[in-house]
Amino acid sequence: MSEPTDFGALMDRVRAGEPGAYDELLTRYGDAVRAAVRRRLHDRLRTHYDSLDFVQDVWASFLALGPDRNRFADQDALVGFLCRVARNKVVEVFRQRFATRKNDITREEALPQSTGTATGPAGRDPTPSQVAVAGERWADLVRRLPPGHRVVLERLRDGHTHKEVAAMLNVSVRTVERIVRRLKDLCG
Repeated sequence: MSEPTDFGALMDRVRAGEPGAYDELLTRYGDAVRAAVRRRLHDRLRTHYDSLDFVQDVWASFLALGPDRNRFADQDALVGFLCRVARNKVVEVFRQRFATRKNDITREEALPQSTGTATGPAGRDPTPSQVAVAGERWADLVRRLPPGHRVVLERLRDGHTHKEVAAMLNVSVRTVERIVRRLKDLCG
């Protein structure tokens, strides 16, 4: 680590609220906090929590301290404090996930493997409000278009390719592509 006077100057800058000081603090002591979290994080929790989330919580707690409360004799005292905060954050989540019936991680069961009969994960279909909003946007877009453009857009919406639309309307593929570009400019 750095010299004690350098640490004192850095902490003075942190207490003064200099943004660069916070970055330097994170750079210097972030690895120690991450190591403290990873030492304590239970294997079953690693699939549910990222250690960096805990690290961010530790720094948020540190930064929430008032300037009068973040006085440390030396960098070892600061690292010790940050490691204790990290330990407490991990222990708190461990207790929530193993000691309470509501969030007990040991009660979790894997979903059965799909037999091919399921229609897919729930929630993939649009909500009724999303359908209504899309319908309103479609109507607004179609209303603003000239009739020739409307026909192209409706055919494309039905799933036809540019080439198929061009053949149906007796126009070139480049004409369909030009109309699509104009529509993108109009919407974009």
